[in-house]
Amino acid sequence: MQEELFESVEKSKAPFSEGEGQDLPQKEQKDWYVDLTREEFIAFRMLLARLQGPLRLRIPTMIMAALCCVGVAALAVVDWLEAGKQGWPDPTLLVTAALVLLPGFYTWFYVPAKMKKTAGQHYDRSVRSGMSYCGRLEIYPDRVDKVGVSASTSAVMDQGTLFIETADMMVFTAAGTPALVLPGRCLTAAQAAQIRQTADRLPPHNRRFIARVRTGAEVVAPPVEEKPEELWVSTFTYTPEEYATVLKGVLIQHFWRMAPLLMGTALVGSYLFRPMEGDLTSCIPLFLVMCGIFLLFNLILPLARVKRQVPYTTAHDRTMQVRLDTMALRLKLPKGAENWVLWCDVDHVYDKDDFVEVVHNKKATLHIPKRCIEDLEAFDAIVTRCRQK
Repeated sequence: MQEELFESVEKSKAPFSEGEGQDLPQKEQKDWYVDLTREEFIAFRMLLARLQGPLRLRIPTMIMAALCCVGVAALAVVDWLEAGKQGWPDPTLLVTAALVLLPGFYTWFYVPAKMKKTAGQHYDRSVRSGMSYCGRLEIYPDRVDKVGVSASTSAVMDQGTLFIETADMMVFTAAGTPALVLPGRCLTAAQAAQIRQTADRLPPHNRRFIARVRTGAEVVAPPVEEKPEELWVSTFTYTPEEYATVLKGVLIQHFWRMAPLLMGTALVGSYLFRPMEGDLTSCIPLFLVMCGIFLLFNLILPLARVKRQVPYTTAHDRTMQVRLDTMALRLKLPKGAENWVLWCDVDHVYDKDDFVEVVHNKKATLHIPKRCIEDLEAFDAIVTRCRQK
């Protein structure tokens, strides 16, 4: 999150007028609400996983795993035939043939089931926290907004925004900002046409058309919810030294999260490519070499790149706004969009050296410089109050 930078975005304040984009009435434009059900939220998460996430390589991974399994099994059978069919095929090769199938089964069965479960749990936690996925739809020539009481999001038509249209929904997503998901059941045909007209401002490679959305024009009642109470707000600029510390910390945390997978890959690779005439101890040098390669490309080189690039960042690049309210910890991101972390997703808050570190969603960390907090005891009381809700 800290890598996101403030940028001023020129936004047109005039929505489509009557007569533009399928003649959508002005009243419908201003007062039309859309929401998002649990099933639609899960479908959206799975859609992104298939286009940009781990499910994108599910089929190639399964094919490669099957080919490797067949190849290793065939090698075991050939060795057995050359030995005159004495005894059984080499059990080591048979076990290896089974092991190489694991990545395929993992990405084909476990990952989708886990992602569906996680998405459903996230939706449930959000609703229990008081967040509403209902908001007023506003369509402009250069952006699409969904305005709610507890949370709002805006999709600006720039190089970082991706538009996806399926039979069930229209989606705008960009790195570091909340996605805008518009179910087809909540849209009229005129609204869908206007949204496509706005999305046409994006480069062709930023648009994914899977199917034309089926509109339902379902009328959604405005949400009945209270606006969260704002408790603390601060806009700060990291110093170059602080920014380097933050980025290095993010890289190191990411490396340790990846370490078990990298070590497992090195272990299996060193076993498969060991000298056939050697024993298991012959795997050790190859294992160490592979670990060194992973360390070089996943930690050492990225850390060196951070060290080179940080001195060239501007104060604008290192600026961030953080607001705490009774529902969430909110971050003002570079493009002017706001992201948020619900208090139920905050795992730990640490008082460390020059920062207050907020760990959320099991892996991400927000660093707030202590110099920006005038009263640490009052800040701690706010965090304690919000996390106990």
